[in-house]
Amino acid sequence: MLLRNLPDLLYNFGPSSVDPKFLVTKNIWRRAEILREYKNSVVVFDEYTVMNGEKPEDIALKEYNNPFYNWTVLVINDITNFHEQWPRSSQQLQEYCNAKYDNPETTKDYITTEVKKGDSIIVPAGKVVPSTFQVTYYDGSNNVTVNPVAARSFFQFEEEKNGEKERIQVIKPEFIEDFVEAYYVRTGYKGHLEIGLTPSEINMA
Repeated sequence: MLLRNLPDLLYNFGPSSVDPKFLVTKNIWRRAEILREYKNSVVVFDEYTVMNGEKPEDIALKEYNNPFYNWTVLVINDITNFHEQWPRSSQQLQEYCNAKYDNPETTKDYITTEVKKGDSIIVPAGKVVPSTFQVTYYDGSNNVTVNPVAARSFFQFEEEKNGEKERIQVIKPEFIEDFVEAYYVRTGYKGHLEIGLTPSEINMA
């Protein structure tokens, strides 16, 4: 096996350290920096949208027929803190927001809605503005003043951040073995087992 000398890690992919759910994987935190030629080569990667509740091992099984290539998904996307950087499932997101905010549905801020004139965008969507924000533009015959503002709740804010995390890259199946071999050569660690209940317990040296 190309990966036999990389250190094994029992990592907890459960929601807490009280009731850990361990998976044996490779300790990606004990790694050399990513090979530049792979990160700069667009043809090596596919865009991928993480489905609700999907884990790196699920993606690795689907893409490479090998769940233990889950570490490649994390490495390529610079994920070193699984609990903070991996997208939460719908249930996890709701539980996270309920724990973080007194009322996740209260208004956090106000953002713009898109205003267009023909093919031209006058106001792009998603910009944080005051609730009283207005814009006046000429529609071809008259000056029009609009208030293109929508309230955004704390939950919607966290949902948007989570959605951004769902957009990742994966190595194309035809390149995965080359990447694994090159990564193995670059690291060269001798195999041993480490246990991490929480990110702070994982040796990142």
